[in-house]
Amino acid sequence: MSIVYPIVLISVATFGYLAENNPKCRIKKNGKIIIGPDPGAAILLTIVLILVSGLRYRVGTDYFSYYYRRVPEWKGVLYNLLHFKEGGFSLLVKLSRIIYDHSQTLIFISAAITIGLFCWTIYHYNSMFLLSIMLYVLAGEWQEGFNGIRQCMAAAIVFAGHRLILEKKIWQYCVVLFVASTIHATAVVMIIPVFLFNRKADLKQIAFLTISAVIARFSYGIIFSLIESYKEKALNTASGYLTNTVSIFRILVNFIPVIVYIVFCRKDNHTKEQNFYINALFFNAFSMLAGMGSAYFGRIGIYTGAAVTIGYGHLIRLIDEEKTRNIVAFFIVGMYLVFWIYSLSDIRNYLWIFNQ
Repeated sequence: MSIVYPIVLISVATFGYLAENNPKCRIKKNGKIIIGPDPGAAILLTIVLILVSGLRYRVGTDYFSYYYRRVPEWKGVLYNLLHFKEGGFSLLVKLSRIIYDHSQTLIFISAAITIGLFCWTIYHYNSMFLLSIMLYVLAGEWQEGFNGIRQCMAAAIVFAGHRLILEKKIWQYCVVLFVASTIHATAVVMIIPVFLFNRKADLKQIAFLTISAVIARFSYGIIFSLIESYKEKALNTASGYLTNTVSIFRILVNFIPVIVYIVFCRKDNHTKEQNFYINALFFNAFSMLAGMGSAYFGRIGIYTGAAVTIGYGHLIRLIDEEKTRNIVAFFIVGMYLVFWIYSLSDIRNYLWIFNQ
């Protein structure tokens, strides 16, 4: 493993700790005073994450497909925008070359947008900042941006607007989904949370999601057909990407919140916000179960996994006994640390763009 990754983790842990333990007051537009993490430390850890992601070289499965990406003409950008062919990313490709004419510019700007949106959202809506920002790294959401640049950017846009579901501003949320779909069309799958996240989080919800996941797991043929109709082109069924299964370890880790909820958490007197994020954790777990038979479907975790960063803070607060709460929190971080080390296998050898 490259020494860069432990340094990143230590930096995030240090700045995250400083941010959480040196809270600052800020005044919202409505005049409400909020006490939150220190913005200075939060900005510093965001910069660290952006620099490591944006200045990497030959790191990530799709790196060269973006490094050597063809820059479209303006008429091509306009065509893609008007015909809903992920024109938002075409526009970003064009603008990145105007800003600075280098192949790395697109990768750096993409990292800045994606990580900036994730960290901004975590900063504003966390209930336990240090835990949330650590899980952003340990759960793999940060490093997913090394492999799926467009999809992670779309996920970041959706994540930035996810609270609109809680506030029941559905039309505004649909606008967010539309913007995200101009980066990667798969963002439309996140319309599903509109119908789930504000429901009561309980054992009935778990049972409903279990049945739904099993049905989806054995309906790949139908889902493939729907995707081909939506994308107006055939999927490459010969590709191992469609048929390779998702790691069982990844699925088990994503089921930790379901187990913690069933075993340790109180099942009543949830606030609307707690209910919302617990459902988000459930949805992530059962989405991974539904996609376990195909790496293609398993990519939904890029979208649903964003909820893990904030959701765990609310989940842990549903454990009434402080000692148990602390033990569970350490167990969660420990499990995700093991998962993070395991998931780094594809990007172990880090190179800076300066070593090109």
